[in-house]
Amino acid sequence: MTALSITAITDFLLASEAFFLAGRLSSKPKDRFSAAWYFSGVLLLLGVAALLGGIDHGFFQPANLPRYVIQRSDWIVLGGVTFCLLMTTARQFWTPAVQRIALIVAVVQFAVDTAAVLWIESFATVILNYAPVMLLLLVMNLAGLRSGTGSRPMIAGILILFAASALQAARVDVFSPLDHNGIYHLLSMIGVGFLYAGGAKLKTK
Repeated sequence: MTALSITAITDFLLASEAFFLAGRLSSKPKDRFSAAWYFSGVLLLLGVAALLGGIDHGFFQPANLPRYVIQRSDWIVLGGVTFCLLMTTARQFWTPAVQRIALIVAVVQFAVDTAAVLWIESFATVILNYAPVMLLLLVMNLAGLRSGTGSRPMIAGILILFAASALQAARVDVFSPLDHNGIYHLLSMIGVGFLYAGGAKLKTK
């Protein structure tokens, strides 16, 4: 089995987990546009992104098919994940006035990111878009621990995802044929599990 096929399989596993957890979180009673509602969107879109990645690595890339459409679709969906993450942060930690500003920022950010990924052929644009929002969510959760708005599982999940990204960027391939991409997906599954545990405690009003 090749490294590329394992990457596709781990993508599909991550997608399955994200869809399952999104379904569980969506089944819990919550108001529309609450922090928990937006975080359900995070998990759902993360599942879509992983599914598209699996299709890309499992079918398009091995067959040398044109990858622009599916690759850019994947990157745009990840922009949607970032949008929902920012709105989750706003609804969980900020006042209504600041939430309205955050919504404007999130819409503009999504539009700019979409234009960037369509124009620039580099995954770095996706990283530059979501990394600051993930860092913001981490800081707000750390600051909110004392007041009860922060979540230790959410913090753990974010740190695991940062570690997974670092290993992927360092191209750690010591477990061949499980390469750096496969390692990223497997560690992300652990991180997503912690994120779900934190997301289950988000505000629902």
